[in-house]
Amino acid sequence: MNNLQNKIFIRTIFVFTIIFSFLFSKNTFSQNKKTEKPQKNITKKQLEKDIAKIKEANIPKSIIVIDAGHGGEDPGKPKGKTVFKHEKDLNLSIALKLGKYITQNIPNAEVLYVRTGDRTVSLADRMDFANSKKADLFVSIHCNSNPSPQINGTEIHVYGSPLDASVKLAEIMKKEFTEKVKRKFRGIIHNKERGHNLYVLQYAEMPSVLVECGYMSNPEEEKFLNNEKSQNIIASAIYRSIKTYLQIPNIREQEKQKSVFKVQLMATDKPLPAESKRFAELEEKVEIIETDGKYRYKYLIGNEYTQEGAEALAKKVEKLGFKGAFVVQVE
Repeated sequence: MNNLQNKIFIRTIFVFTIIFSFLFSKNTFSQNKKTEKPQKNITKKQLEKDIAKIKEANIPKSIIVIDAGHGGEDPGKPKGKTVFKHEKDLNLSIALKLGKYITQNIPNAEVLYVRTGDRTVSLADRMDFANSKKADLFVSIHCNSNPSPQINGTEIHVYGSPLDASVKLAEIMKKEFTEKVKRKFRGIIHNKERGHNLYVLQYAEMPSVLVECGYMSNPEEEKFLNNEKSQNIIASAIYRSIKTYLQIPNIREQEKQKSVFKVQLMATDKPLPAESKRFAELEEKVEIIETDGKYRYKYLIGNEYTQEGAEALAKKVEKLGFKGAFVVQVE
């Protein structure tokens, strides 16, 4: 092979190499293009869901006590029609639905029920249960009534105290009931507006609310309360409120009441049982504390968040024979 032939041969090989490389790379690109999955744009709705999941994962472990008001021998407001339920049964139905929503949708929440069936539970036992479990929230479910059949709507009761967390939860519930559920909302009611205390709120050692879901004395509202779908609507509104509340940063710092005012009735050198006839006329539960000294047994009542409230209680028990009663502050 002469020099000319040699050059032609080398050029031919070079051309074929270029053509082969081009065809191979094109085929490979085509295959990759076929196997490559197109990326989907993330929608605003999906992004909101992802953010919600992150927030739920960040909810601290919480114990929530759900109290179905009345029960057993105490029916609450009796049913208006044979086909309807007594208040105690409506309360329980909504309470169980609420607990189910929380359990299914808030991973770090533990739900405890005051009752899951038709049984009598005293007010003191309800609060002893919630306080002994060191609950983070206490939610009591009730249905209302009024001599006027025209009155209707939802109310939320709180204890008028420095427990700002209770009020915050009530405000979230108000927004849920008015804006999403479109229910008539009659207000967040404090003890001073009521003119009396509610035991389950006064003696709760954690943020607490009492929800009056509606008026059984209103014929249309009683029908609404007895409807399964309506009960789910009410329960889901309360659940969403609790979830929103638990997602508030540093909410734990606002939760615990630092101190309360109580009334000391008397002191003795030998213990008297809380069920003693000496205390028979008292409406409040007697708390017995053992201290040092000769008269070591102290008998206290009340759980007031203001000195004014405790002083009013002291005057009340003085009329029942406890002349030396006085106010003490308990941390």
